[in-house]
Amino acid sequence: MAWAELPEECVAGILHHLLCLPDYSMFAGVCTRWRTIATRHLPPMQPWLFMPSTTATSFFCIPCERTHQGPRLPDNARGARFCGAYLEGWVAAAEIPHDDRSVPGNRAPALLNLCTGERVLLPRSLRNNNPDTTFINHIQAVILSYTPCQAHPYYAAAIVSGKPNIMFWRPGMSDCVPPMLKWDSGFKMWQKQLSKDPIEDANYIFFGPLGGGFYVLNNKEDLLVYTPKANDRHGELTMSSVNKYQLRRNPRPTMPGPGEVLGRYLVESRGQLLMVVRFVSTEKATVAFDVFKLELKPPSWKKLTLDTLADRTIFLVRGCSCAVEMRKSSQFPPNIYFLDDSAWFNGAGSSTSQVQQVEGPFPCGDTGRCCEQGIVRCLPREPPSDSSPWTWFYLPPYEALSRKWFMEQLIKQGEQLRLQEHQDG
Repeated sequence: MAWAELPEECVAGILHHLLCLPDYSMFAGVCTRWRTIATRHLPPMQPWLFMPSTTATSFFCIPCERTHQGPRLPDNARGARFCGAYLEGWVAAAEIPHDDRSVPGNRAPALLNLCTGERVLLPRSLRNNNPDTTFINHIQAVILSYTPCQAHPYYAAAIVSGKPNIMFWRPGMSDCVPPMLKWDSGFKMWQKQLSKDPIEDANYIFFGPLGGGFYVLNNKEDLLVYTPKANDRHGELTMSSVNKYQLRRNPRPTMPGPGEVLGRYLVESRGQLLMVVRFVSTEKATVAFDVFKLELKPPSWKKLTLDTLADRTIFLVRGCSCAVEMRKSSQFPPNIYFLDDSAWFNGAGSSTSQVQQVEGPFPCGDTGRCCEQGIVRCLPREPPSDSSPWTWFYLPPYEALSRKWFMEQLIKQGEQLRLQEHQDG
């Protein structure tokens, strides 16, 4: 029997063990039939570690523990601080050079697709419903409801320093706006819709336990849910509802935590809303995580054990954490992957003077994964980035199978392997 005529279940069984996208794509490139089978048995959507730099940006693959040369950063994004990562190759940059010279410094935030080169510029101006317009200086994280390339409307939210500590935007708007239930609400009205305590994290949940919208978590572990109004007039954006929930842990903790709380993250998984709490030692190194599930009756956070997250792997990053459904494979057991978050100071998203670090070098030593055995230092930890904190890069497998830059990289890797084999032989 020719290799190309292997039964589909045999080919699918081999693919089941190929979790690294370059390996997967090289296998799929053997012949047309294997490629067709590969498109019917795609691997889990898992992010690469995105390590930007002003000199040489690289991507780290978790399953194979190798560094790959991924898509090339646009020239005007070199040196940018990245503050968001989304599906289909989109990332958010806190600021890049702007063509509009009326913008202070000719720089503005932007959404960039590193695979296609698409770009969506975001405003730096904030409509505060006062005679003057303020300019946003420190964007901590950008959260999207959908990616720009998807064929439906999308909204963006940003955690920022100062007041408001969160702002919103949609395509067609020249300014960002605070959360308003009615257009042109005055300062005293919209400030009531803000979290009074520092914002820890935010995420957009499509079908959340408290309805769809932007879920915002503060350092008191309370939730605010902002639901954008879908039928606003062009150039306007208001909220159809803003709901606040004071939540407590159930049962209440009777013992102190394993360390100081560094941060809290929101993750949606299987229709549930999870809060992941991160603990650090006195040396500020991550030592443990606790995971809680939102309970509605009564509204509270219920602690979970790690084994209840079977077949799921959580990737943490402010504003864009996600849970990936994994195959049942000993190669990639359920874990919580985390990045260095020490640049996010206490007080981010509040009106205090402490804000997230906005200039390099950015530390990257506190990375790794949390599993039942404890903390494992399995990710790169150096050198510090000169331009941006590390983040994740989400490249769906079907994109990897078709992108020209990806196939060129595979050819280059194949040539390097053949050269190495020739030298070793």
